[in-house]
Amino acid sequence: MSDPRHTAAPHFLRAAIRRPLALGAVACVVLAAGCGGNDRPEVLRVIVAQDGLLPEIATGVAAGDERVLTVAHALDGRRGVVVGGRPARVLRIDRGLDLAVLSVPGLRAPALRLGGDGTRAGLVVLRDGRARDLAGSIRRHVLVRWSEEPGDPPSDRPGLELAATVDPGDSGAPVLDPHGRLLGVLYARADDDDGTAWAVDASAVRRLLLDD
Repeated sequence: MSDPRHTAAPHFLRAAIRRPLALGAVACVVLAAGCGGNDRPEVLRVIVAQDGLLPEIATGVAAGDERVLTVAHALDGRRGVVVGGRPARVLRIDRGLDLAVLSVPGLRAPALRLGGDGTRAGLVVLRDGRARDLAGSIRRHVLVRWSEEPGDPPSDRPGLELAATVDPGDSGAPVLDPHGRLLGVLYARADDDDGTAWAVDASAVRRLLLDD
């Protein structure tokens, strides 16, 4: 039997990112995840302007004063980034990990607490502008082999396979343990909507924040 920590994620993923055109199709059934109440980090809406197109919409998680963590794929073709209503700029981006750190002047937030291994987990998502707990669990740790374009050399991304039903616009949402510590960052869902989603493991987040 193969080791699930070294199993590549299936190719039928789609980024959990939303364009405003699709807003009418979103269902808002949210379950309690037991994610630490006031101890959980703040989540914010990330809006990215596109050339002549409707903006991309994703989610970010506050990672300390004037710092927000989100997904890199939301920033493709960016012309302007707004986080929680504040203008932002990209400090650091790693497309292999699909993570980015944004500078958001004026934002005040505690440092992001990172968790360890565990199966009990939930996500914090935004619904109608408010943070809501979304139930989920970690099925297994995986190593995702990923290429930006066909023929490009692949890179490895430490990841989490989640049992969770997420909506467009949830990319960048934090995966938290019951104490509000970060276990991962959501970046995609299975294309067949079978309740499977994928997150970047917090070990990669740790490296990115330390290098910032």
